[in-house]
Amino acid sequence: MKLKETGVLTKADLVNMGRYPSEERMKKGPVAVAECVQDIPCNPCETACPFKAIHIGENISNLPNIDVEKCNGCTTCVSACSGLAIFVLDKSYSDSVGKVSFPYEYNHSFKVNDIVKAADRGGRHVCDGKILKIANTQKADKTTVITLEVPVACVDEVRSIYRDRQQQLSKKEGLSEKLGDDVMVCRCEEITAGEIREAIRQGATDITGVKLRTRAGMGLCQGRTCEALVNQIIRQELGNSPEEIGFSTPRTPQRPVTFGTLGGGIDE
Repeated sequence: MKLKETGVLTKADLVNMGRYPSEERMKKGPVAVAECVQDIPCNPCETACPFKAIHIGENISNLPNIDVEKCNGCTTCVSACSGLAIFVLDKSYSDSVGKVSFPYEYNHSFKVNDIVKAADRGGRHVCDGKILKIANTQKADKTTVITLEVPVACVDEVRSIYRDRQQQLSKKEGLSEKLGDDVMVCRCEEITAGEIREAIRQGATDITGVKLRTRAGMGLCQGRTCEALVNQIIRQELGNSPEEIGFSTPRTPQRPVTFGTLGGGIDE
């Protein structure tokens, strides 16, 4: 399984597990796919489905099974999924383009008909896509569901909208000036803005320097939630340019894996 080698799930992994809709079904119309492959106690998708198309059972750690004949791709389960792991795929739209619906919990200013960069499961740019729908109902509890029109060949790979790291930094320009020393910046490692400023006073001049002194960016999210803020705090304290501060070094795996996998053993 590629997930264990790279930390990123693939279509082949899901097909081998029997957890991916067939080409024939996707060409009939929208259908949900649950890209959830870990035994986690969670069942909101089952209770949310109005068509009873998702079954987990009495043991809520079971993986969700989707009855593709009952599913009509309504996307209710997409916003209900706590792990943001359910998507709706549609290859019936036309011969050349298809649709992908996915959860999107970042702040955004997207509008219907916007052309955006579509991203794969690993966050890499795959293709351009057109926004067909943006759904953010009260029932969805602030989880926006975005539907993209993409080339039909990309439906199996597109799972979000690409987020450019430098662009995200520019959007947060000046935000660090509002942070008090007691504000938590790195939630994974519980590092405050004050601790980051102290690391800078000790000699840190870039992302790596702060990381080595505080562990900020070394938690489970690998800096996804805190790196931009750390960058801004360094710029505020030292006046360095984004190029001088740099980014943290991406490291494989991009998702947590077991020691057994790293050691080449067999997971029980």
